[in-house]
Amino acid sequence: MSDSAGHGTDNGATRAAGIEPALAAWGLAGAATERLDGGAANEHWRVETDDRPRVLRRYHPRRATESLPYEHDLLRFLADRKWPVPAPIATDDGNTVVETDEGRWALFPFMRGTPPEGSELVLQRKGSLLALLHEDLGAWESPGQRPTFGRVTDLDAAVAPEGFRSFEDFLAWYADEDPERAKVLAETRQRNAADLDAHGYGDQPDSVIYYECLGANVLFVEDTVTGLLDFDMAHEDARVADIARSLVIDCGSDNQKVRSWLAGYAAHASPRLTEDEAELIPPLMVASELWNTVAPLSMCAERPSEELLKSAQTSIDHRLPLLEVVQPHLARVASAAAG
Repeated sequence: MSDSAGHGTDNGATRAAGIEPALAAWGLAGAATERLDGGAANEHWRVETDDRPRVLRRYHPRRATESLPYEHDLLRFLADRKWPVPAPIATDDGNTVVETDEGRWALFPFMRGTPPEGSELVLQRKGSLLALLHEDLGAWESPGQRPTFGRVTDLDAAVAPEGFRSFEDFLAWYADEDPERAKVLAETRQRNAADLDAHGYGDQPDSVIYYECLGANVLFVEDTVTGLLDFDMAHEDARVADIARSLVIDCGSDNQKVRSWLAGYAAHASPRLTEDEAELIPPLMVASELWNTVAPLSMCAERPSEELLKSAQTSIDHRLPLLEVVQPHLARVASAAAG
């Protein structure tokens, strides 16, 4: 939903796939559209209107309809607090989700700006931004856990959209596809669960988390933040789980990057990061990478994707083992950054 988004062609076949009825729901039938590239699941089109561009989203089939009001209500709350988020646009009937034969659709403002380069200063600013956002998210009257979502360790919820009854059911399927990697995945999960229990993850309170303050989801115009995109994954978990996912995606196992990001967060966190939270960051980074691996693999069971499969294999072969090895180093960095 940004100026930086990639562009694709919008030929007749694309428009015939349900675009026109969806646009008509917002009184935009016949508007010029352009397919936007990017995004691992949902599809987006830029829509030209008389006043300003919009973005039409088609939700991925794995996103449950009953989970969408949570995202939309949260976006409206943040927009009212002057956060630069794309609050959903309602139809004349007051609906923010429209269902056609070709899927479920929502319309958002087009947020201008570009993702910044991944410098240490930018990482520090992203950490600061998430700390400030967490403070405001705490003021939202949450209805409780978002339907069909769970904590980062709830891998049963991660694989349920593809019909798996549990993570173990998913592992049985994956063992038929790739027995060695399935074994590694199972053993990593077992070690990580024990580590999180030992550090008291279960005692951490739930709060509303963004879960996507990373990558190209933060837009800038010069030094001004102009957009926070993709609240499709917002749900409830310990706030340190939100921190860990941002670190995994934007910093990986690079100690200096982790230090810069956490310095920004710690400087603006209210309440301050506790020692217990700092100690949970390394194992939660492993848990986040596990989730980042299992969910796409589960998607492959229903809709095979060479890209998703290769990414999951790289995670099992390289990213997960490295994150486990460097946990002691990351723990020292996290403790120091948290003060």
